[in-house]
Amino acid sequence: MNLAVHICRTASACVLATLALGAAATSAHALTLTIDPSLSSVTYTPGGFSFGGPDGDGSLTFPAAQTFALSGRFDLRQETVPITLWFDPLTIVNREEIRFEAIAVDSGGAATAGFAFPTYFAVLTGQDFAASEGACTWFPSTGSCTSMGSFGSYAGSFDGTTLSMSGIDYAGDLFSSSRFDFTVVARAATVPEPGTLACLAIGALALGVARRRRGGRAGAGNMPA
Repeated sequence: MNLAVHICRTASACVLATLALGAAATSAHALTLTIDPSLSSVTYTPGGFSFGGPDGDGSLTFPAAQTFALSGRFDLRQETVPITLWFDPLTIVNREEIRFEAIAVDSGGAATAGFAFPTYFAVLTGQDFAASEGACTWFPSTGSCTSMGSFGSYAGSFDGTTLSMSGIDYAGDLFSSSRFDFTVVARAATVPEPGTLACLAIGALALGVARRRRGGRAGAGNMPA
């Protein structure tokens, strides 16, 4: 086996392996997104209050809000989930959901205060999604419903490359609940993995070698005896 054929076969196997891995990732609908810290933040508003006021006049004083930048990355996973309607047990509908996994997000002091990046699922409709920690989440074709209490929620859109969302999270108890208002803009990496680039480079090298060998043979055949 000559060198060009060996390299071509090696490159082909490498590229096919890369494509197979890509197909598996696509079938799982998982994508890693990197947060843009210049456009992402969380504002922490402490719960509770105190009496006295700045001048000791007995008025209520509320803690000042603080804002922290968000950075890091997380995986976005999309899946189709069959749902049996509680009001029509014989009817099953498919619901598109997304959720965030493998979360590696730095929220600064907000994490110390109790902020948690959401892990509960969101219902996806086209490019738009919405989520709630409450049990009342999704009723197809019947309108919305209402949950009692302080539940976290978020909503936004994802176009396949850029995710933009805003939401609310709570920490504490019913009487002294701290609130976190967060905004996230995150993007998927579009640069091929180094392994893919290496495979493609090997393939291009093999193609060049094969062409040069064919050209050399053609030139030798045309030389006068």
